[in-house]
Amino acid sequence: MKHIIRSATGALVAGMFVAGCSTSPPASETAAAQAAISNAGQAVDHAATDPHVARYAPGELERANDLLRKARTAWNDKHDLPATKHLAYLAQQRAATAQELANQRAAEEALTVAAAERDQVMSVAATQRTSKPSASTEQGQQSFAGFATGTAKVPTNAMPKIDELVTTLKNNPEQQVMIEGHTDNVGSPDYNDSLAMKRAEAVRKALVSRGIDPSRIALRSYGEAKPLANNDTGLGRWENRSAQVMVGGTDAGMVGSSQGAGAATSSGQSEQSGQKKQDGQ
Repeated sequence: MKHIIRSATGALVAGMFVAGCSTSPPASETAAAQAAISNAGQAVDHAATDPHVARYAPGELERANDLLRKARTAWNDKHDLPATKHLAYLAQQRAATAQELANQRAAEEALTVAAAERDQVMSVAATQRTSKPSASTEQGQQSFAGFATGTAKVPTNAMPKIDELVTTLKNNPEQQVMIEGHTDNVGSPDYNDSLAMKRAEAVRKALVSRGIDPSRIALRSYGEAKPLANNDTGLGRWENRSAQVMVGGTDAGMVGSSQGAGAATSSGQSEQSGQKKQDGQ
């Protein structure tokens, strides 16, 4: 009889334990877990749709997905809210890291490609100067530095150089001009790229107003990407707030090869397209 009573009691306790384990978690905890998982899922999905992430940071994206799966398991299998929230937070942060890393690597590759293109153009020009030492291929470079911070107004001290350049171009009508805009590293890269193009455009306008045919001029913006001096000093930043003017013969393809870190334009239809792009920045 005692054995029967003990068995019945044991069955009752076991039943109560099973019932306790199957009890649903409070609604507030369920809502908190679902919100954490949902936020993490949105972050991971957003990173997954970024083409830069797939190319430059696939490992980080996979880690984010793995953490998200663990967060769902922690809640669905164990109703462990602290673990669920922690894993979901890590998944969200890992997704953000994937995008930041991918964008950084994409920007670095773009700068590398731009530098290679510029070096190629300069190499071709140098080769042609060596093989054909004539007036049509001779190339020079002038720097108009000292633009005021945040402005595209041509510095007063650059006007004598511009007048000298105009005289040279009028005496050599076959020569083409490439104007490259630069900035210091104050401000965002996008802002500096737009400002550098405006500085190049300001020098172009100064040349055109003095009688130079705009079809001979191309523009290119490097923003802060190709500093000419050390940005750690005031003098270095002054030198970087500049427009660099390269003059070369038609054989060098100065206008037709105006490609680089930023938009490049010459006169006519291509200039109109470039100006629309600039105005939209």
